[in-house]
Amino acid sequence: MPHALRVYKSLKSFNLPDAHAMAVASVVEEAKSNPAVYDREAIVDRLCDAGLSEPLAESFRDALRNCFASQRFSTHFNVAGLKVNLVRAGLSAADADSFLASISPCVTTPRHAEIRQSVRHQPAPGRVVMCDFTFLMKPEMQKERRAIVVSARSPNATGRCAVVPVSKLPAATPHPHHYQFDGGSYPFFHKSAPVWAVCDHIYTVSLERLWMVNVNHRPMSDAAVTPQHLAAIRNLLGTALGV
Repeated sequence: MPHALRVYKSLKSFNLPDAHAMAVASVVEEAKSNPAVYDREAIVDRLCDAGLSEPLAESFRDALRNCFASQRFSTHFNVAGLKVNLVRAGLSAADADSFLASISPCVTTPRHAEIRQSVRHQPAPGRVVMCDFTFLMKPEMQKERRAIVVSARSPNATGRCAVVPVSKLPAATPHPHHYQFDGGSYPFFHKSAPVWAVCDHIYTVSLERLWMVNVNHRPMSDAAVTPQHLAAIRNLLGTALGV
């Protein structure tokens, strides 16, 4: 229970009662299970059973909501707003800051207010989407980043697709399997600087990890590279895999 233990120790560091810390940690651990359902009333009941007042249990629940991956398209980690609610529910400002810092490493929702339109159906090859690589480990890809769909639609691949990630940073030395897009080549890439499709990193990912690219703060449902660019990327994939 690595998530629960880390959160429990952090909460205890600012003298949150043991039963309260255990209850919060158990919700975090549940949020990290796969799949995890966010049940508002069940979480409040669990926190109240641990001795929290109902207002404080509700404010804890609203903060813990951000640890559930299923909520990443419906809310964001609004630290200022959550702190206000925690203080109104009875925590000191310092303890509210400590509580939010304790759960912050487990947060899966965005940390700013942006529209996140989920990708519900298998995207066509060449589509450019946002992909959550957050929970992979180095030297795997990291962070939330753009990715290019390279797999064909198939009834045998329901709920998943293959992608290559896009990086704004060039390789330390020129890499034969990185495909460069010049700055401004597409509205969903950087306006002036080049980006690279990292073709030696190919991932099969669940559609749950994907959402539409935002352009001018609006989801772009038809973001895609040209067939020529897709063909060039697939060619590099073949050489990277030794095919």
